[in-house]
Amino acid sequence: LSLSVSSAATFVVNVTQSSYEAEENHSITLEWTFTTRTQGNWRELFIVCSLLAHRKGLVLYQSHDGVEIPESQHDQFSGRVQSDKDVLREGRIRLHVSRLRTEDSGLYLCDVKTEDGFNSGRCRLNITNLSDH
Repeated sequence: LSLSVSSAATFVVNVTQSSYEAEENHSITLEWTFTTRTQGNWRELFIVCSLLAHRKGLVLYQSHDGVEIPESQHDQFSGRVQSDKDVLREGRIRLHVSRLRTEDSGLYLCDVKTEDGFNSGRCRLNITNLSDH
């Protein structure tokens, strides 16, 4: 008698880079990957990416089943974040942040929930002020 331990594969969220450096007023692309077994057809896909700052999370991107929820975005990121929807079905979250500010520095956390499970990936972003050089 053999018993399968788990029928579901382990659900993982990874970052393509654990740390990013950029200069103020420049742009950067933050990217996370998650395990996906379905070709872009989710019964459930919920993504929240936020900057952990001042003991609270400032949402820069949120989507449910591939549809962005712009009203959840924090004012700090208003009009500065673009997501690449084409790579989402490949299990990739790619966020392009423009006009970077020093207060954008910090730890970014992306929570991903699908029918396969829940996990999160984190990366650090450090914005240098040009006048500091």
